[in-house]
Amino acid sequence: MPRTRDWEGTIRVVVSHALSQRGCLRGWSVLNHRGHVRLNIAAGAGGGRRRQVLLPIPWECDQIDQIRDAVLQVFEGFQKGVDPDLCVAQIIRPHHAAGDPGSTAEAPGLQNIAGGSSTFSTAAAPLSVEEWQELISVFREHKLISGEIKPSTWHRVYRHHMNHVFGAVATAAPPQNAKQLLETLARIWADKPGGRTRQIQIQSTAALLRWAVTELRLGENWDPPKDLAVFVGRSRVAKAITTPLEVEHIIALVQAIPDARWRFAFQLMAAYGLRPEELQHLQIRQGRLWCMYEKIASRGKTSPRVLRPLPCDNWADDWRLEECFPTQELPPMQPGLGDGYVGHYLMNRPLWKELRREYEAKAEKLVPYSCRHGYAHRAHVLCDLPPKVVAAAMGHSVQTHLSAYSRWCGDDVVDDAFIKAAKRIEAKQISSD
Repeated sequence: MPRTRDWEGTIRVVVSHALSQRGCLRGWSVLNHRGHVRLNIAAGAGGGRRRQVLLPIPWECDQIDQIRDAVLQVFEGFQKGVDPDLCVAQIIRPHHAAGDPGSTAEAPGLQNIAGGSSTFSTAAAPLSVEEWQELISVFREHKLISGEIKPSTWHRVYRHHMNHVFGAVATAAPPQNAKQLLETLARIWADKPGGRTRQIQIQSTAALLRWAVTELRLGENWDPPKDLAVFVGRSRVAKAITTPLEVEHIIALVQAIPDARWRFAFQLMAAYGLRPEELQHLQIRQGRLWCMYEKIASRGKTSPRVLRPLPCDNWADDWRLEECFPTQELPPMQPGLGDGYVGHYLMNRPLWKELRREYEAKAEKLVPYSCRHGYAHRAHVLCDLPPKVVAAAMGHSVQTHLSAYSRWCGDDVVDDAFIKAAKRIEAKQISSD
């Protein structure tokens, strides 16, 4: 490991000492996260939940006082019951423009934000950090009120990436346009071109900028290009395709899962093609098992649906899932984190690890969604159900269904479909004669 620089140790000592003077003896610490300050709050000091918050301050030797003051501000707010992320949004950094460095009354280009009729300056002068904070706050309200995303989606996804935007603009030489901002953010993951996290960072930042330009809150120089590929980058490593879980492996895994709660959860995912998150949104209505989960995506919002086992899946009949559901307990999971909980549990199962190695040997990838992929694959290949029907049964649009599942339509699947079609036509001709 690289040797810690002396001034980095000084930052930690200064922060720790300042916190101890406020009564915080342990559990709060700071470290370098891709050139910016990350505040770690241990579960014991964070109300039973471990937290990580990115501060809009660069991890530099001349920022010790600013880092200390920001951490104290978050700590004091947290003691009053304010969420650390909200405390971060209220952190005021000194203006880089001329004038009183502590003043917020004369923030250039900011007019009556609370009234909802404000616009940000479109002049060449750089935006202040306060303006960016207000801009992102209003953008968050827009995303939530419009129904484009859920509050949990903002908390799990957008919040972290908007904190990186804070960090990018809270420098002595902040970005002056969309290109510079996107380039700055792309450097955070310079070692992972084409990575999913880098892609989401660039896409969410571009969405923020497009909205701000459309609303006349930013000038045209902040309008991002339509093609973001140069900022996302191209992965140098071939991506493994997540593939359907085979029936024999489903049955073997059910037999190998010792916990009855997790076994039942896995059976539900395999038999109904559920998303892991949907396990928390099931109920019996009119004698049938329903999924009440509403997924919000760019193509719209899904509706509650009846869960239907596939006609070919007679191996699942003995599970009597609908009958057992009212009395069988499911494992506890936090809302919005179903995929993580399921994935973590499966990764600790020896058979799952063994199967992952087998799939990887074939350049395939086994994930919790492989249960859902298997449902879709069997629906088409074994049951000959049309895409429109399968998409409705699985709770997504036809476009999403085709884009996600057409990748498994290899030559063997095409040949099988043609053979079955020929047999159907031959049977019709015989019956007509």
